[in-house]
Amino acid sequence: MQQLRELKSHELGELAALDARANATPWSLFNYQQSADDPKHIICGLFVNNILCGACVYSQVLDQAEILQLCVAYEYQRQGYGYTLLNSVCAELKKYAASQIFLEVMVGNDAAINLYQKLGFNVINTRKNYYKVNGKYKDALIMARELI
Repeated sequence: MQQLRELKSHELGELAALDARANATPWSLFNYQQSADDPKHIICGLFVNNILCGACVYSQVLDQAEILQLCVAYEYQRQGYGYTLLNSVCAELKKYAASQIFLEVMVGNDAAINLYQKLGFNVINTRKNYYKVNGKYKDALIMARELI
């Protein structure tokens, strides 16, 4: 059974641990706590059989939304949960009159780029040397999708 719902503050530590295992550029617990304290941010988790398997942090200002962080637990990757999570977030944002959604992804993260393209996101720009991974800088692709 799958359930998508907003995370509670006591679940943020579990999310930060999941993110640290899943991402090359994870958020810290402090980052998640800051986001939870921001009234413009939503942190939603995807639960499978009551187990947190992924999460998305997003914000919406007027008709534009931004995916701030997206992660799927390592052991749940490549099983369609990232698609389910992001597709659900896009549907939710559309209900709240968002017309466009943005996100950033590290160049070379082909699995994520393919997922985003499958969901209708297109590359609109590049941020040079945006991510720092293992002491090296990597570019970020800025992607956008119209929610019509």
